[in-house]
Amino acid sequence: IMNEKIGHNFNEENQSILNNVEKQLILARKLEGVYDNRPDLDSFVGAMKGTKYEDKYTLESIKKDEEYVEDRRKKIDESNSSMGRQNLDNKEIGFQLSEMMQAMIVDRLNNHWFKDFQAVMTSDFDDLKVGIDAVLKHEKGTYLGAAFDFTVTNQDKIIYQKLKREWDDHVVKGSIPTVKYFEDPDTKEKKSLLVPKFIIGASKKDVEEMANAYVNDDSETLENHPLKYVILQQIEEQLQTVLDYHETNQHNEKLAFAKKQYEAIQKLLRIMKNDIHIDENMNVDLHEYSKSNKALDMMRRFRIMRQRKEDMPDEMDEKKK
Repeated sequence: IMNEKIGHNFNEENQSILNNVEKQLILARKLEGVYDNRPDLDSFVGAMKGTKYEDKYTLESIKKDEEYVEDRRKKIDESNSSMGRQNLDNKEIGFQLSEMMQAMIVDRLNNHWFKDFQAVMTSDFDDLKVGIDAVLKHEKGTYLGAAFDFTVTNQDKIIYQKLKREWDDHVVKGSIPTVKYFEDPDTKEKKSLLVPKFIIGASKKDVEEMANAYVNDDSETLENHPLKYVILQQIEEQLQTVLDYHETNQHNEKLAFAKKQYEAIQKLLRIMKNDIHIDENMNVDLHEYSKSNKALDMMRRFRIMRQRKEDMPDEMDEKKK
C-alpha cells in the first residue's frame, strides 16, 4: 500500500501541467496580473491628438481594427475546424504552452529577471497584425518587441519561417515594426511605437519546468532558470545577423534609420549581459543547455545562411509553396 501511495504521488507531481487542471488553475491565479495592463483598444480613441497620427485613433479607425481582430479570429477558428483531430490537438497544445510561456516570461521580466526592465503584453490587434506578443521597456527609454514561440516537433520550420518573414518584411527594407496600441507603463501615455522585433523560443520542457516552479512556489528555479540567459543569446544572435547585413550594405541610405535602432539595442544588450551573473547553484550546464535550445540553433544557422545568401530547402520556406 505504501508503494502504491508513493507511486501515485510521484505520478501526480510529475504529471504534465497540460493534463492537470488543478495545476493550470493555480498557475492562472499566480499569473492573472500579467494581463492587467494589456491595452484596451476603445481607450485609445483620441490618442496622439495634434500629431500626424491622430487620424489612426478615431472611433471609426479603432472599430475597423476591432473588426480586423474579429475576422482574423474567425478565420483561425475555421482553419482549426478543418484540421484532423490529431493535428488540432497538437496545435492546441502548442498554443497552450505558448500562452503559458508568454505570461511566465512577462511576469519574470516584471520581477527583476533583468535589471531596470518592464514588460507589457500587446493588444490582440498588434499580436495578430505584427506578430509581437510583448514590448520590453528599459528605464533609459529603449524598447524591444518580442514574439514568443513554443518549439514543437517541426520547430526548425516554424522558427525559420518567422525569422525569414521578419527579414523580408522589415530588415532588408530598413523598416521597423510598429505596435499601434501601446500604453507606457510609467507615464500611461497612449501612442504607437516602433520596436525592433526578436523571436524568443523555448521548449516544452522549459515551459513545464517553469510552470511547476510557479505552482510549487520554487523561487530559486524561477530566478535562475537557464532560459533567462538563453533569451539574451537569442536576441544577440538575431541582432548580430541584422548588424552584419547593415555593415555589408552600409552605403544603403534606406537602412540608416533602422541601423540606429538596432545599435541602441546592441548597447542595451551589453548592459543586460553585465547586469546578470550565472548563479553558482544553477543545476544545469549553461553551455550544454544552450546547445540543446532548438530556437537558438536555428538562429545561428539562419545567420550563416544570410551570410552565404542561402535559404532553407523549399519545404522549409512557406513563401515558396
